[in-house]
Amino acid sequence: MVSDSRLLILSCSQRKRREPDLLPAIERYDGPAFRVLRRFLRERPNGAEHLHVRILSADYGLISSEHPTVHYDQIMTRQRAAELHDEVLDTLANLLCNNDYSSLCLAMSKAYLAALEGWPALVPQGVQVALTDGPQGVKLAKLKRWLWRDVVQDDVKDKQRGVEPRGHARIRGVEVTMTPEQVLDTARKALAESRDMSDRYYSWYVQVDDRRVAPKWLVSQLTGLPVSAFVTNEARRLLTQLGIKVMHV
Repeated sequence: MVSDSRLLILSCSQRKRREPDLLPAIERYDGPAFRVLRRFLRERPNGAEHLHVRILSADYGLISSEHPTVHYDQIMTRQRAAELHDEVLDTLANLLCNNDYSSLCLAMSKAYLAALEGWPALVPQGVQVALTDGPQGVKLAKLKRWLWRDVVQDDVKDKQRGVEPRGHARIRGVEVTMTPEQVLDTARKALAESRDMSDRYYSWYVQVDDRRVAPKWLVSQLTGLPVSAFVTNEARRLLTQLGIKVMHV
């Protein structure tokens, strides 16, 4: 039987609760990622039973979410990452060896990843790995998708049910009337001429033959609008109305 246990490693946050008494690490740190995590633990108690959380702290090293912590101002520098490296890697190795995880998520910046340098060699075969990277909003979205898993996919389907393909759509004053094949032909021609910006997507993409392209890039090719003129949700809606399936990463 495949284990459903998952391991989440979060970096500590600059924002911390200032209570003078000791607090569990999951309560001490109060950055956006910790708020997402605490919300998941409240809303999905069944999923929380299978979730193991460790926190990479610039002061404490790799600790459990319940580790008692004080308020501190230590930041993760290259020197500090080097000082913590061996101990942190040993702790991670023990976690991965002694638990049958199905999935691992590393939610941290490059500065904190430096303290885990060499981690890929420790991950057992078959364990799915997720890294949250990109701008802050994208990082949080990736963390939420990893935590909620199928719940997020159901939410996406629910939101898309209200958008029906109809062969024409409007965005920012521009009307587009095309069949799905015409949309894909436009994408193919644009890719043949130049691939600039086509693959700059984070959470959503459109499959064009053997390539994934960004929805905003594709809508820009269809309308002549710059990608800065509209947001991803508008692009997704337009493409769905034209009969193009927009996929979630």
